[in-house]
Parts: sequence; structure tokens; C-alpha cells
Amino acid sequence: MPLKYKDKYYNHFQKRTFELPPHYAKQENFLMRYEARFEHYEFFENCMTVVFFHKGAGELHRKDKILKARDNKFLVLNPNEGWEYLNEKNRYIDVLSFGISDNFNAQHAYYLKAQDQQLLDAPFNTSQEVFRFLENTLHADCYSSGRLLQQIYAQSNTYDYEFFCPEELTIEVLRSVYHEQLLGNKISSKIDAKKRSTKDETLKRLLIAYEFIHDNIGTQISIEQLSFVSSLSKFHLYDSFKNAFGKTPHQYINRLKVSQAKEYLQNGHFSVSEVSDLLGFSDSSVFSKVFKKAYGRPPSSFQVQN
Repeated sequence: MPLKYKDKYYNHFQKRTFELPPHYAKQENFLMRYEARFEHYEFFENCMTVVFFHKGAGELHRKDKILKARDNKFLVLNPNEGWEYLNEKNRYIDVLSFGISDNFNAQHAYYLKAQDQQLLDAPFNTSQEVFRFLENTLHADCYSSGRLLQQIYAQSNTYDYEFFCPEELTIEVLRSVYHEQLLGNKISSKIDAKKRSTKDETLKRLLIAYEFIHDNIGTQISIEQLSFVSSLSKFHLYDSFKNAFGKTPHQYINRLKVSQAKEYLQNGHFSVSEVSDLLGFSDSSVFSKVFKKAYGRPPSSFQVQN
């Protein structure tokens, strides 16, 4: 039978279920699954933690930072002195959570930096270099690491989950969030700001606009809307988005629309006019022009007849 997580806390490393939320040291890996509710919880001296909220509620607080726990969102927490979780309405949350120990992290950092011969001569070395992740609540659908967490969450609800290796799953997640963070750093470096903290804050706001686009791709999205949701002026948004993603917001929206359109057409479930309507184009002729500009062929040439 699949494992049950209602009002229970299952650690896949220990193959053990707890009745209360367990505390772990920074040198312990954990892979927790639970569906529970609590108004308040504190954890101290946490290791790197990756949390996916299938169902989320409440907020995580640390100093002047607040991260919201929402449905289908995930976040990465750096090792630090700890967080406080507040859930005033005491709603259930359904969570998949990875704790990645400092030593595991240091081994991974060494593997990424070492030369091939070093990996053979000193395979168990660690790196003292600390990699800091962007702490932000992210929409799982919009990122490869988010989609990986969704996949592992789905596996955790199957009969086979107990046979999955928790350490291998941890390696997959760590590698995914690391490579995605490298991409984020590359994007951040293109933002026209002197301070690293300003670059990071601008990136966080750009990611809000980025996720809004992906969430609302079936509508007509204006730069005014993106400016409002990201709390960036239209001019700041336009320049920063273009520098970061290589396209203006409008160009990025159209490219995403035609990419989605191509997928719809190749699945064979919709006509060209239906796809145009689904993706919020004003009419089919505009859609066809935008599509042909992107792919060099009209949308009808990609349509599969079922």
C-alpha cells in the first residue's frame, strides 16, 4: 500500500514515521513527506532545505525576510540560524521537503570544482566554498527543479516510493537547483545595478513577472500589468527584462505563446483558430503572422489530424 501522510511525518532516509515534526542536526540528510497542520513551528540551525508545497499556507519568517507558502510553490533555504513558520489559520499543508547536510553540500561542491585526476586521487574531499542560493518562493511549473519536485512528490504517493533511494533523489534535486541557480546568477549578472543585493532584488521582481506570464499565457498581457505585479516601473522592467532574458517582455510573451501553440497543434486536439483563441490572440491572422515569423512556416503545417 502507498504510505499515508495525513497527520504523520515520514522520513525516507530513516524509513520511519513520526507523530510530531522531528528536529534534525545540520549534518543529517532528510527527505520528509507530510500532510499536517500547525499554527507555529520553529527550526534552528537548519541545513540547506528544499521545500515543495503541493498544498501551502502560512509564511516563513527570518529577520526581515518573509517567504509565503502557497500551493504548487517551492523554495530553497540556505544554511542559517533558522526560520519561524506561522500558519495563523491552522490550515493543512501537504509538503515534500529535502534537508541537505553541510557535508553533503561540501562534497557536491568539491565534485563540481575538482579536476578529473583530483576526483580519482582524493574522491572524498570536500570544498570550503559556500554556495548561496536565492531564497524566494517560486512557481513549480515554471522551473525545471520545480517540475522535478512535482515528479518526486507524485512518486511519494505510489506503491513504489519505498524502493526509491533517498540519497539518489537528493543528488538529483541538489544538482537541479544548483544548475538553475547558476542560470539565475547569469541572468542576475546582466542586470544593470552595482550592488549584488540590488541585482538579487531586481531578479526576484523579474521572476514575479516571468511567472505571471507563464500563469496567464492564454490572455493578452500588457507591460502595465507586469509593471504592477513586479513593482518595477515600466522603464525599469523593460530594460531589466531585456537584459536578463534577451527579449523584451512582449517578445518573450509571443515566443512562449507560439511555442505552446506548436505543442497544441502537434497534439492534434485543436484547430489553428482554436489555438489562436486559447492563447489570447486578437485574431487568427495575427497569430499566423507571429507563428510564421518564429518558425518560418504557417501554423497549419504543424497541425496533426487525429
